[in-house]
Amino acid sequence: MSRRTGLAAMAGLICAGVVAFIAVSAAREPQSQPTPPRVYSSCLAADTKPMPVGDDPCDGS
Repeated sequence: MSRRTGLAAMAGLICAGVVAFIAVSAAREPQSQPTPPRVYSSCLAADTKPMPVGDDPCDGS
């Protein structure tokens, strides 16, 4: 095997190793999870209608 053939074979092996490393690294990345739906509370939302005194659902009683 000539020196040129040996260098070409070594370069090919290095490139194949780099490609394999990138493929394994990409496969190990965790998949992004979907964003959970937001939950809104009526106690936090702005009321558009005035509520009678003592009829507050956020009062906790």
